[in-house]
Amino acid sequence: MCDSENPIITQCFDRTELTGKKRPETAVTQFKNSLLKLMEILMSKEPSYVRCIKPNHAKQAGNFDEVLIRHQVKYLGLMENLRVRRAGFAYRRKYEVFLQRYKSLCPETWPTWNGKPQEGVSALLKHLGFKQEEYKLGRTKIFIRFPKTLFATEEALEVRKQSLATKIQAAWRGFYRRKKYLQMKHSAVTIQAWWRGTLGRRKAAKKKWAVEIIRRFIKGFIYRNCSRCPENEYFLDYIRYSFLMNLKRNLPKTVLDKSWPVPPPSLREASQLLRGLCMQNMVWSYCKRISPEWKAQLEQKVVASEIFKGKKDNYPQSVPRLFLNTRLGNEEINAKILQVLGNEALKYAVPVIKYDRRGYKARARQLLLTQNAAVLVEEAKVKQQIDYSNLTGISVSSLSDNLFVLHVLHQDNKQKGDVVLQSDFVIETLTKIAVSANKVNSVNINQGSIKFTVGQGKEGIIDFTSGSELLIAKAKNGHLAVVAPRLNSR
Repeated sequence: MCDSENPIITQCFDRTELTGKKRPETAVTQFKNSLLKLMEILMSKEPSYVRCIKPNHAKQAGNFDEVLIRHQVKYLGLMENLRVRRAGFAYRRKYEVFLQRYKSLCPETWPTWNGKPQEGVSALLKHLGFKQEEYKLGRTKIFIRFPKTLFATEEALEVRKQSLATKIQAAWRGFYRRKKYLQMKHSAVTIQAWWRGTLGRRKAAKKKWAVEIIRRFIKGFIYRNCSRCPENEYFLDYIRYSFLMNLKRNLPKTVLDKSWPVPPPSLREASQLLRGLCMQNMVWSYCKRISPEWKAQLEQKVVASEIFKGKKDNYPQSVPRLFLNTRLGNEEINAKILQVLGNEALKYAVPVIKYDRRGYKARARQLLLTQNAAVLVEEAKVKQQIDYSNLTGISVSSLSDNLFVLHVLHQDNKQKGDVVLQSDFVIETLTKIAVSANKVNSVNINQGSIKFTVGQGKEGIIDFTSGSELLIAKAKNGHLAVVAPRLNSR
């Protein structure tokens, strides 16, 4: 359409509209723009005033009624206007009207002028900076020569109106805000007074309540050892409640925890009953959760405690260690030995060192505990079998050494005498032997020395002394000397 040869179509479809992305102007926008352009043109021109005169009453062309025309010219003021225009002054106003309209433009005349209107107009014109040729002052009126001077004055008046409106708005807003602030202040003071009164009444009531409570406590403390009465019932109830709440927060967590809050004198009997119930409940809960393996472990630990606690130096070191079912696996025990034992169940096995009865020479052995006997084994050979019925006692020192002696019945011809053994797990081993042979009360803990039967009525002696390190050797007097470090754990 832009390339059409028809000039009308080409004018309607301008090529510049193809590149521009703005929306085309609407009819309203075009009208607005045209009106703005017209106003610019009018403001750039000087206005001229036209008076229309009626020539005759018959509205006939070329007929002038002189009387009618003079009458119109006289009463329309055209002669005075002509004389003024001839002098060059197009605008005239009385001093009072001019001053009333434009007095806000001068600080001297605003807001009121107390002098003569003519003097006020002169001060106003001087402040506005009017030149002498732009105006003239008559007896009752002011005359302005150029319209642009009047327009400039009107523009200044419009600006002044905006300033005055702003000041009036500011004054009104200030007045309104001050009034609202005073109302809010009065409301705040009222609320504060009410709230302070409420707080004061609450505080007074709280003090009164506190006085009553303190008075009841003092009376209850005075009569605390008497039987329950109105004077001490509140105090006793509070003591009971405090003790029970403290007990709730500090109940023992485990069976081994022996802590218990100290009860007041009036609740000692109840405290003892509660403590027994609490311990009974913890024991019942613990026993309910315990497994058979752990139960057996605890039973053995209890036996070890009965035998060795406070009597042997290295017992405390064995407490945190668990007792194992065996210290030797089936692959470490010779198959021939297992065949010899047959159907007899192996309850415990541990590596030990056996000391000969004569020269006290150390020899590696294995100690096997069965249902009915303790068997001493050297590789694939059974060296000695001690029936539990022939086991008369077990002796061990109070020091930290690992030696112990198994005493056997002398009338048994199969036995060669008592057995001297050393085990790295002496507490565990002796506990297992005592439980298996039912010889818990036959374990003797000696200080100084242990006597044992060598055979054929002869006796051997093991002397125990304290030293810095463990040492086992045959002494010159023929005894077995054992030096063990003192752990100072008892």
